[in-house]
Amino acid sequence: MGGIGPKSSPVTNGARATRAPRPPAPGANAASLDRWLELLRLLHSASALLQHGQVSNAGEVLAQACACAQGVGRRWGMRWALRGTAPRGTRSLSLVPAGRDMPERSRDRADVLDPAPEAVSAPISIRALGEFELTIDGIRFAGGIKPQRKPLELLKLLLLSDAGPLGAAQLADELWPDSEGDTARNCLQVAVHRLRRLLGYEAALIVHDRKLRLDPRLCWVDVWSLEHEAKRLAQLPIGDANLSAHATRVLRLYRGHLFAHEPEQPWMLAPRERLRRCWLDLVRRLGQYHELRGDWQRACDLYQRTVELDPLAEDIYRRVMQCQHKTGERAEALHTYLRCREQLGATLGVSPSRETEQVYQSLRAAP
Repeated sequence: MGGIGPKSSPVTNGARATRAPRPPAPGANAASLDRWLELLRLLHSASALLQHGQVSNAGEVLAQACACAQGVGRRWGMRWALRGTAPRGTRSLSLVPAGRDMPERSRDRADVLDPAPEAVSAPISIRALGEFELTIDGIRFAGGIKPQRKPLELLKLLLLSDAGPLGAAQLADELWPDSEGDTARNCLQVAVHRLRRLLGYEAALIVHDRKLRLDPRLCWVDVWSLEHEAKRLAQLPIGDANLSAHATRVLRLYRGHLFAHEPEQPWMLAPRERLRRCWLDLVRRLGQYHELRGDWQRACDLYQRTVELDPLAEDIYRRVMQCQHKTGERAEALHTYLRCREQLGATLGVSPSRETEQVYQSLRAAP
């Protein structure tokens, strides 16, 4: 392999070199060898970035190296994580085993993410609401390598199935719409293989009877959690004392619309609208709970956060206006109407509905 090896691929910032795991034993299969070579390439890239002072980019590449190292280290019962222990003002990043022997202090670093409480029990955490995030064993996955694009698109499709299976033919048609049947199916097989390598858990992707799904025992997905909890909360009466705390916690999952920062694909549109409606329904229920209790300020804060995230939710503007009127902020309520009219006109080319106009006129006429 020429001059590339553990000793020639240090990742250091003048303090400590990154030690790569031992190479696969002689006779290892091709997949193990490919993963080992990919790991060395990533470590070499991180070393070059650090030598040029690009610490942030080097950290992203090392996160990819951690994901790659899962398969390399598993044959010795190891998992891998980033460690950063340099003094303030400098930074040293190391790739270290993350099993029982991993020092606790290394888990306190920002490189090892603190997962959401709902995701603690799952080694793979996937967030699709807002910015797409994939976290494996507490390490955020940093994408950007071209061969990972299709496996990640496959992952995004699978997480929209609510833990149910999707047919191989359907997945192939969605991901390779311009390819012939056999070509698309072969591409899907390659993508499945690469996705398993990327996740580091063979069992995380279940293939049975020409159908694929993610294993919910290994994967926590914010989309699944939001829909499941929203259905459960929909059974509670508006005045139930448990509604406020539980709904507030669930609403934190909705950091933005589905795949808000990803290139738009046709298969994203219907699930995005379904999840948006699910979120807005929960907002309305929680807002009504606060209104019934006369907590107009709390209801107003909830509604205002909602229109900041979804500036086209016209009925929520009306609720903001009514709450502002209840709290004596008449001028703010009229300003909210103007903001609503501007957003609808600029984005959709429409005027506010009759209901919104009626609320506006009643506020203008109020003493």
